[in-house]
Amino acid sequence: MTKSTFFLTEVAKDWSEHNLTVVQEAILAAEAAALARSDKESDPLLDSPNLANFRGVVRWHMVQKHLEMAAEKGLFEGIEAGWVELGGFHVLELRGKFTAVTTHHLMEEDETPRESTFRRRGREVNEVSPLLKGWEHMAPETDDLLHLVLVHGGKTSEFAYLRAYTDGIDRAVYRQLSSNIKLMPMLLPSIDFEPVAEPLVELNPAAAEGKQANA
Repeated sequence: MTKSTFFLTEVAKDWSEHNLTVVQEAILAAEAAALARSDKESDPLLDSPNLANFRGVVRWHMVQKHLEMAAEKGLFEGIEAGWVELGGFHVLELRGKFTAVTTHHLMEEDETPRESTFRRRGREVNEVSPLLKGWEHMAPETDDLLHLVLVHGGKTSEFAYLRAYTDGIDRAVYRQLSSNIKLMPMLLPSIDFEPVAEPLVELNPAAAEGKQANA
């Protein structure tokens, strides 16, 4: 997919390479924190068929929390973080001059985000945006920020993208507004969110003997 003029202007003003690298670091730290807190080996009480669901909730919390921590530390340039109340729970919103970003985990890159009133409202705003239609010379009809979704995952491949979902009815329609953030080169020193111990990998006796024999 070729980069649009829009991506090179308004979106890039909010989401520079610097800010995308902060996002990358935050996601990686959040995923490590989620795994550390959902390890059935260290906590046998987690060993159940529902572990994947539990881990998903922990990851949902950790990604948002690490992005908030990055904003609180002043790591983003021109981006503020705030929680939006949605009737019983809250979602983190990263707000710049032109865009408002929320996160969503997908198992696969082509998976469609689940429906919600909040997401549908974002799609409706994007649907009428002249910027997303390539009509940069036209003034927007409202002062609403563009609603972008930071989708990340996944089950068979590692990915993270900024997307604008642009159809109020069909929630599968979107414009990709970044390359794969997970695969960007590291441009910043590692962000010290919290110490997370590396998982200890132990070989079974047969594998250990084979390793020693080949040494």
